[in-house]
Amino acid sequence: MIRAEGVTKIFGPDGESILPLLEQGKTKDEIQAETGHVVGVRDANFEIEAGEVFCIMGLSGSGKSTLIRCINRLIEPTAGRIFLNDGDNGEREITAMDDAELRELRKRDMSMVFQHFALFPHRTVLANTVYGLEIQRRSAEESRKIGLRVLDMVGLGEWAQSYPHELSGGMQQRVGLARALATEARVLLMDEPFSALDPLIKVNMQQELVRIQKDLERTILFITHDLDEAMRIGDQIAIMDAGQVVQIGNPEEILINPKTEYVANFVEHADPTGVLTAGTIALNFNDDQFKRVEDSGELIYFVRRSDPEGARFGVDRDDRLQAVVPAGHRERVELVGLDDIADRADEMASTGRRDDLALRCDEKAVLRTVLKGRSCSTVPTVVTDADGRLQGIIDEPELIRGILDKKGHREQADSNGAGPEPASGGESKP
Repeated sequence: MIRAEGVTKIFGPDGESILPLLEQGKTKDEIQAETGHVVGVRDANFEIEAGEVFCIMGLSGSGKSTLIRCINRLIEPTAGRIFLNDGDNGEREITAMDDAELRELRKRDMSMVFQHFALFPHRTVLANTVYGLEIQRRSAEESRKIGLRVLDMVGLGEWAQSYPHELSGGMQQRVGLARALATEARVLLMDEPFSALDPLIKVNMQQELVRIQKDLERTILFITHDLDEAMRIGDQIAIMDAGQVVQIGNPEEILINPKTEYVANFVEHADPTGVLTAGTIALNFNDDQFKRVEDSGELIYFVRRSDPEGARFGVDRDDRLQAVVPAGHRERVELVGLDDIADRADEMASTGRRDDLALRCDEKAVLRTVLKGRSCSTVPTVVTDADGRLQGIIDEPELIRGILDKKGHREQADSNGAGPEPASGGESKP
């Protein structure tokens, strides 16, 4: 959807003359000390897929707000190219557009939501919402219908005829979001839109954005200095330092594998429970961790090598999990998906942790969901892939490692150059 190639912005009287210094490896501070020019963005390269929430984060002065303004050319890049591919018109180069093309781009293809709400105080909530549609020269009736629809979407339908001063800060930010959505632009550029809000309102707005994104599937470039916010809403995160993009990855990759000390400092105090997945922290189902103890003809049973008297896990010939027999039990016990636990909350609360119940979760389930399940059963939680094949198990040691070390067995295996081996197929089976 959006592609940036070598985007660079240098503030000063002759930014282009500074480009050779960047090629020589001069730092931002060195260039400013020697020439008085300021490097805002340095050789930024990334791609944003259609329908993706792409978060750019960094400390104040890292260049994130400058970069987002280069995307729609509110700030002119000194060097580099930016492309937009909306699927209808093919790929267009934003950095080659003339003034008329840029105006059309900003009216129809890209909307921007700023940190400060920038609402017109003399216009009603509805009139503020449809302002972009007026610029597009939509009819009054069409604008009104679209405006009311998006106001309902952000929970402000009843406030359409109110004025901004009658709304709370969170409600005013919702109007700003509604105004951007009303233009039906496929790309939303959001520059720290929630940073001025109170913590609780901020979380509510993040949840609201995630909900709306599921319905509309817009492409969102979201600027923030809050790592938890980026991890809560971002599909991909780019971290900037001194004008450079120093790491790009999904939230889990950023959390468990920071590439620089700067990134490591960012993630040190991050909450891993909503980011790390069961597949990452699980004890992998492979030769090193499990051994075969029984073949009934129908099922093959395995136990952990470290706990040969513990629970047994039965899989069929395709490694699909079929049974769990806890330690001290002779027969398989009930196997329940974590998604079904909520429907049985009262039952679970009254019985406490049970040893006659095994829980199953998908490898993409986040740590927070697994923790809730561990409060219901003493039996290790089994982790399967989308086809039901056993990927590993999670017990207290794996949970502690995931919470304290922000990593798991899979990450350790990857760092050693050896990923999990498959459980099926001849000698490769545990």
